[in-house]
Parts: sequence; structure tokens; C-alpha cells
Amino acid sequence: MATLLDVARRAGVSTATVSRALTDSGSAVTPQTRQRVLDAAEALGYQPNRLPGYLRARFVPTIGFVVSDIGNPFYTAIARGCEDVIGPRGYSITLSSTDEDHAREAKRLRDLAAERVAGVIVTPDGEPSAELHALINAGVAVVSLDRIPGVHVDLVGVDNEHASFEGVSHLIREGHRRIGIVAGPEMINAAKDREAGYRRALREARIAFDPSLLLRGDLREDGGYRRALEFFAQEHRPTAIFSINNLTTIGVLRAARNRGLRIPDDVSIVGFDDIPTGDLLTPPLTVVAQPTYFIGAKAAELILRRIDAPDAPVTEAVLSCSLIVRGSTAPPKVQV
Repeated sequence: MATLLDVARRAGVSTATVSRALTDSGSAVTPQTRQRVLDAAEALGYQPNRLPGYLRARFVPTIGFVVSDIGNPFYTAIARGCEDVIGPRGYSITLSSTDEDHAREAKRLRDLAAERVAGVIVTPDGEPSAELHALINAGVAVVSLDRIPGVHVDLVGVDNEHASFEGVSHLIREGHRRIGIVAGPEMINAAKDREAGYRRALREARIAFDPSLLLRGDLREDGGYRRALEFFAQEHRPTAIFSINNLTTIGVLRAARNRGLRIPDDVSIVGFDDIPTGDLLTPPLTVVAQPTYFIGAKAAELILRRIDAPDAPVTEAVLSCSLIVRGSTAPPKVQV
């Protein structure tokens, strides 16, 4: 790796002149000398050492993004939206996965605090940790992608309850009355809101809630697979399934294939969250799609605003979801 001295030797100037030329500070460096230094730095592939500046600064221009499952494409789409906004402002993003492990989340938050990041975007999976409270109390900018009990921070999310209501109502309009839901953990607010939307859709359609049609998964593919198999093993199995998130939906689809069930002839499926190539499946998947990229972009806007104005009022941005009707839903052939 080229050093400041290497650049100075190639340009035929002192290291002090190189430093002034690269930082564009002061008028002591002539345009011709500055260009010679820039040409030498480019030829050598020189990268300035930013660490001394970071040590003097209040924080490092990095945003931590702490998610529950880094393998979920939902979060990578959000990260892309975030990066496109913070990048032009000179910030970078560091992505961490907690795997829904509170100890792992606490350690990563401690690490981010020690690294003096400018801000943290979090996807909470339950009660807030002491480490999250410590970040907030230390004045670190925090944006949450879901409500956190007892914590008042900037928030970006969607109307999960209404979005689920729309998805389940679509199945009801198709004529389904026995609709199963692969729900999520009760301690996650977004999962609770989606379950509430399912219940409201049944209630408004005067369909009695049947406890056997609500099975809880873990928001992962295997959980969706296991719960769907339970549904398909019921004597009076559901004619339709509403799935709580994208990975769960993949598990439900795998279980249907495993049991030789045809979609939508044997069972209709609506998923919460679109999945990559969901429109290319056979049949294409009906989903309630979240605006993932724009969630990330909005979270980035709010965290930059919080960095610039620490005392600004807390903002809650609620974005709309879209029901995308494709081929995985149809009227039931036999009403059970």
C-alpha cells in the first residue's frame, strides 16, 4: 500500500505539500503542484489514512444497520435504499445480523457504540436491550423499523394491520371462509399487527375466528414449512393460507409442493412481502408488498436529519403497502 512518502517522492515534493494538496487546505500549493500530487497519488493507488481524522471527530461517518436475519432479501433491499441516500453524504453502512439472539444483538450494539458510529438503524425483535438504551442516552442517532416498547425514537414502518387486512380480505372476496394464517412470534410488534389485520378481516366478514387456523411460525422458511404441513394434515384443512413474511411464504410453498397440492386449485396463498422472482413462479405469487427500498431511503433521511439536528422532534413515517394480485389465489373449488 502506497504511503504519503511514496507520493511525495514520485511528485518531487515534501510530505507536507502532499498533505496540503490532497486536503485542498490553504493556497500555498500551486495548481500545477497540486495536479502533480494528484497524478502521483492516482498512479500509486494511494488511499489517505482517515483514522487520525476519525479520532479527532465526534463520530465515525458510518451507520450501523442491525437486522434479525441478514439472509432475508427484505433487509438487503432496505440496506440498498439506505446506502443510496447516505453515500452521497459521505457515510457508509455496516450490516449486522442478530439471528434473533438478544445476547448477540447486545454485543453488536456495544461494538457499534465503541466504534463511535454516527447512527444505528435497528429492527427490534422484542423488548429493548440495555445496550440500545445506552446508545440513545449517549446521543447516538437511532432509527427503528418497528415500534419499540418504552422507547421514543424516529421510526419508519408500514401499516402492517391494514396491509394484512387487505391481503386476507382479498381471499374472502374470492370466496374463502376457512383461511389459515402462519403467524409470527407474539413479542414482535409487526407480527402482532399483521395478525390483528387477519382477525379484523374475518370479523368484518362475519367469519368466526377458528383457533386451529392460527399457527405460529418463527419468520423463517423452516418454520413456515412445518406450520403449513400441520395445516395440510388437518381433516378440514384451510382452503387458503395467509403467510406472515417472505421466508415463511417460501416454506409454505415448499410444503404445498411436498404434499402434491396444486396452487391455487387445492390451496390459495397470499404472502406478506414480495419475494425475488415471485412474479416468475408457477403460478405467480399474490402478495402484500412492502416498499422496501423506500423504507431504507426514508430511514436514511431520518437518521441524517437526527445527526444534523439531535433535538429535532421525533418522526414516525408510515408507508403504504400494495396488494399485488397474481395467480396464487382463486375461488375455492370445494368449500370446507
